[in-house]
Amino acid sequence: GRMGSDATVFAAGALSGIVEGLCVQPLELVKTRFQINDGPPLRFWATVSDIVREGGVLHLYRGGLPEILGLVPRAAAALSTLTYSHELFRSWHQGELPAAYAYLSGALSGVPEAVAFSPFQVIKVRLMAKEHLGRYHNAADCLTKVVKAEGLSALAIGLGPTLLRNTVWNCIYYGTVFELDKHLPPVNDRILEGARSVLVGTGVGVLATCFNAPFDVIKSRVQSQLPGMRRYHGTFSALATIRREEGARALYKGFLPKALRLGLGQTIGLMTFKEIMKLVTAAKASGSL
Repeated sequence: GRMGSDATVFAAGALSGIVEGLCVQPLELVKTRFQINDGPPLRFWATVSDIVREGGVLHLYRGGLPEILGLVPRAAAALSTLTYSHELFRSWHQGELPAAYAYLSGALSGVPEAVAFSPFQVIKVRLMAKEHLGRYHNAADCLTKVVKAEGLSALAIGLGPTLLRNTVWNCIYYGTVFELDKHLPPVNDRILEGARSVLVGTGVGVLATCFNAPFDVIKSRVQSQLPGMRRYHGTFSALATIRREEGARALYKGFLPKALRLGLGQTIGLMTFKEIMKLVTAAKASGSL
């Protein structure tokens, strides 16, 4: 019934979030370090070797627990919203999904995603920040200390820029990928199809990142601030401050690891989601589920 299919959509979304997180977590850490650094720009490989020097190869997964745990509700929220809004909009247009509605579905999927993801991001950014290295032992310790010192509302820090970041990116990514899928010729080879999906998805991810990168930098900066040391207050005043103090290029800090992480990550997530949904549909059809 409908409840079973709802649960399937959520579970498929959640699983694809875990797969995505494990694949791209090191890029996420490098990206966050790039963004919260307000000095001269960091270099990609130098930052990777710095992180490995701090605590071995596994240190590349520091902050990974809240990030990957957060990807579960985030992917479930985004992909189920995307699925259901596609269904709704198709029912308005005789089963077709016009381009404008494909983009609207993408933007809508960013709203529950941002709300579900934001609290995990606060913990993740605090754990990943170089300047807080000795302050928190792990995700649970960080959560306890943040809530104790700053109250529960601290978990909503950066929700404004997160909403802007996610709706802009999802609108461009999911809308464009949907349109391209419609117009690209079908491929019979599964490996080629997978390779094309990764290439197209990463390319579209880079394009989408051009439009949302400044909001992401602001989100990371706002979430890494401790009480009493607040430099940034609102999203747009933060945009102006960073631009004035560090130049417009600073709003694109972490662009390379971010674009790769998002393009690759969301593509891996979307492909996993589609594969799981295909398997479940096939299993249901054969009566084994």
